[in-house]
Amino acid sequence: MRPTIDLYFFELSVYSALVMLGVVGGLSAAYFFLRVRSRRAASLPRFLDGALVVGAAGWLGARAYHVATHWDYYAARPEEIAQVGLGGLALRGAVIAGFIALAVYARARRLRLARLADAAAVGLCVGQAIGWAGALAQGANYGVVSDSRLALDLPDLYGLIEPRFPLQHAEIGLFVSLLVGLLWIAIRQPRAGTLFLVYLLIASAAHFALGFQRGDETLFVGNWRIDQVIDAALAVSALALLLRQTARREETVGMNERCQTM
Repeated sequence: MRPTIDLYFFELSVYSALVMLGVVGGLSAAYFFLRVRSRRAASLPRFLDGALVVGAAGWLGARAYHVATHWDYYAARPEEIAQVGLGGLALRGAVIAGFIALAVYARARRLRLARLADAAAVGLCVGQAIGWAGALAQGANYGVVSDSRLALDLPDLYGLIEPRFPLQHAEIGLFVSLLVGLLWIAIRQPRAGTLFLVYLLIASAAHFALGFQRGDETLFVGNWRIDQVIDAALAVSALALLLRQTARREETVGMNERCQTM
């Protein structure tokens, strides 16, 4: 039996409550970040418009990605496709769809995408840390059965309790740590876009590694989960962009030094 919250008129699953709390917490963190870094983008009406567009796209992308990568299950249970409360929102689908929507919104409103992406990275860390707590309560995205010293007695999505790698705990720790790291980098006033690229690199690389410890069913490409294929592509892309950004910065510094010596 899944834990629920009795709201008198109806019951809300703890998973759904924590996912919604993660959305609110993530949006709040992103807004306060923009208040410090970009007053124009942090105009409350403008921010709420963008949050609605990106949130809707991210939610649809997260659900569509999950259903697509678990199609054997949902093909036999099509009535569950729209039942998000049962679990099933995929990070990668949310990030990809949300970023596309953010880019379109930034262009339409003539806002700087890199600055918005940095705020999104901070918000994503907050939202995912809380969201993974919901996955832990639901038994979603569970770890493999393991006999290691790290194993804990945890349920899978179907309620079967076995010694498992504490994947949800690891993910919560990952995003709390990543949030602290991003805020530390932000204090140093990096170039716009750096926080998002650091987030994408570390989160994708960590998810690729943790993918070998996931026990939930999904599509596979050879020995890799489809998630890991996408994680690898995102991590390589983020690393390439960070290296390009560093090279451009060094080139700019070198040109300034040469100009000063002339």
